[in-house]
Amino acid sequence: MNLPIYEEYEAEFLEGMATRLCFSGKTKLAFVQRLLEGNNDLEDNDLAEVLETDLIKGTKEGDAVTILRDQWGKAICPKLAVAGCDFNDTKRGKWKIAKRWLREVKFPEWCLERDLPPLERLWQRLREKATLTDKMGPIIHGTLDMFSHYEKCVRLGSSIRFEVNFDEAGYLTLLDKGTSGSLWCLCPSSYASEPYMPDGKTILPQKEGKSFKITGNVGKEQVVAVITKELPDLDWLPKEKQSPLEMDAGHLQELVEYLHPRADARVFYMEYTVTA
Repeated sequence: MNLPIYEEYEAEFLEGMATRLCFSGKTKLAFVQRLLEGNNDLEDNDLAEVLETDLIKGTKEGDAVTILRDQWGKAICPKLAVAGCDFNDTKRGKWKIAKRWLREVKFPEWCLERDLPPLERLWQRLREKATLTDKMGPIIHGTLDMFSHYEKCVRLGSSIRFEVNFDEAGYLTLLDKGTSGSLWCLCPSSYASEPYMPDGKTILPQKEGKSFKITGNVGKEQVVAVITKELPDLDWLPKEKQSPLEMDAGHLQELVEYLHPRADARVFYMEYTVTA
């Protein structure tokens, strides 16, 4: 892949990463300004002096250097570590490790996303919020599911049921991105007339004897489960007697925006292979 020149897109990239990591205010300021190539030669004291007015705004006796370092130590680095940046127990100069990781790992991904169709780009954003889990997956219809053996490979034409088995209760929104690229909301829908999920095992379709038939192409089937304390206030969510909804970018955008401020929402991801 021929990447764009980093310096030409640096400001847009860092702004985009700040938004994706939910940084705002002084946190966003500290993140972007510390990582700009033009500020590489500035020590923390010098950069804090440049940013002093904005850093101490709203504080009575704020110290700009302390605020800058606290933003990195308490807000920025923990978020970057969760996102995959390995600081390797480094105590000082973490921003230099973060800068290298962002440029070498995240910038190529960001460039790829810029060329993705809107639905795929939003799906990637949702996946970034998700935790990979082994607590949900497909079960071949008709097999005993006492021990919840989830299939890693499923043949085209197979009939399956899909099980989630989480330790917490809540409203389940289950999205399936098929091998054809189409994205479906399976729960809530006629497959799941009761979207409230108690802790423990829930199997879809909820009606006894019903199943999903695997169609489409050979490839990866991707599933995202969203668990919320309240049923999401999204008017496009299928009702209990409605068929699963084929989602477009507008639907997914609303879901991503709905999840953005909700720290209590849990998002999980798994995938399995569809074979011939």
